[in-house]
Amino acid sequence: MKQENASGKTKLNRLAVLLGIGMPLVGLALLAYMGIYNRFWGDDWCYNFDFKTLGIGGTLNTYFMTGHEALRGYANNRYSLTLVSGLLYLTGIFGAKITASLVIASWLAGLTWTFSNLSKIFKINSKSAVILSAVTILYFTLYISPQRFQVLYWIAGIHYSLTIVTGIFLLALITSQAVRETRSKAIDYIIIPVAFLAGGFSETGSAFLLGAFSLLLVTVWYLKWKQTDWAIKAFPTTVIAFVTLAIALLVLASAPSNAARTDVISAERTELFTAILLSFRFAFDFMLDSFLSLPLPHVMFLAVFFALPILSSTEKRADLLKTLLSALAVTVVLWLIISAVQAPSVLFYGAPPDPRGKSLARFTMLVGLAVIAWLFGREIHSRWDNKWMTAIAIATMVISAAYTARTITNTYKEVSSYAYRAQKWDERDAHIQQAIREGQTLVEVTVIDMKGLGVQDIMKSKDMNGEWIVSCSSQFYGFKAIKAEQP
Repeated sequence: MKQENASGKTKLNRLAVLLGIGMPLVGLALLAYMGIYNRFWGDDWCYNFDFKTLGIGGTLNTYFMTGHEALRGYANNRYSLTLVSGLLYLTGIFGAKITASLVIASWLAGLTWTFSNLSKIFKINSKSAVILSAVTILYFTLYISPQRFQVLYWIAGIHYSLTIVTGIFLLALITSQAVRETRSKAIDYIIIPVAFLAGGFSETGSAFLLGAFSLLLVTVWYLKWKQTDWAIKAFPTTVIAFVTLAIALLVLASAPSNAARTDVISAERTELFTAILLSFRFAFDFMLDSFLSLPLPHVMFLAVFFALPILSSTEKRADLLKTLLSALAVTVVLWLIISAVQAPSVLFYGAPPDPRGKSLARFTMLVGLAVIAWLFGREIHSRWDNKWMTAIAIATMVISAAYTARTITNTYKEVSSYAYRAQKWDERDAHIQQAIREGQTLVEVTVIDMKGLGVQDIMKSKDMNGEWIVSCSSQFYGFKAIKAEQP
């Protein structure tokens, strides 16, 4: 009879975990589907004009341009973004349509790979817990992103997401080295180009990765000193990743084209000491505001990871003091990494980063909160492993899944707006192509209402080519000028 009860309990636990996996997966599938309505916006036109006339190699070479030539409507020093944008450009509009799917798929693969390795290091024998962690963190990161459109659908804006993705793959390689029986030289070689690519998407992203891997390096060094087997194997690989990331940041900062961009920035730089203090303050403000402005999503997110160790039969380790100290350490790490995200914007502008830059902080915070909730869930499971606690965990997972389903319905309401913008873009492109066939050199187009998504269309201008986006798009299509007008 006890065996039957135990079997039934296990099945209920599994069903609850599967429900927790299924709902975020549906949400991610919807976000990927919405990408088919993506087109070219904002900086894409300037990139595309250079790709068309200079090729990918020539566009990468704008890194070395100076003076007026360097003011091309995009950041010339971000070599990784230029490379990825060029590869997507080669496929035309199809590249824009699959951008979201590629970002989501690679992000999810990297998280699953990393969590799988970490589960081996920390002896968490639950594949379902690995998958649930990956899909939940990714879905909530995108759903409550400060600027989802730019970091997922806009090609020239996905460098923030790709910074996270490539950073995760770096961590996956390091943890793969850690769980191997013997060290692999191949991983040490592979991690160099991956780290160089990861650090080349943006200054904010590079600072974020360098800050995170600085803390990782110190942690692995300490555990190596304590003769921890996995840390001994992972330490050289971590050093290689850290050094390469530092070189990547130096390459970004040393670009000759930066001089022209710096001249455009009228504000004086913040003093270094003041910038450090402000970064710490802005990081704390961000963490606090996240809970105050989005309480329900954070509570539901925490609930999933609190219930997960109770439902996934993880090893029991009752040690309240260790749990409290671990949670405190994770909080401090969160604060430091999020401070690194603030630093570039604070240094140049004396202000926090824009919403898309804050997406790096959002992901970091959610990962840290997941770890903290898991620690306390495991502590509770170790002390009160009974049917009532299991019932509470199952109910928690079901309620969280119901909430996730509600967020999916909210997201689905946005599909019509995405489809509308795609339809208007296609109509305008057909109008432009007709003008090209007729041999026109001047053309008027209609501005598409982006409805507060925070990315610019071909902007309204009183004069022909009066805005840089209009100028780039007119050159891309081969017109002398395009005049953009409101509908």
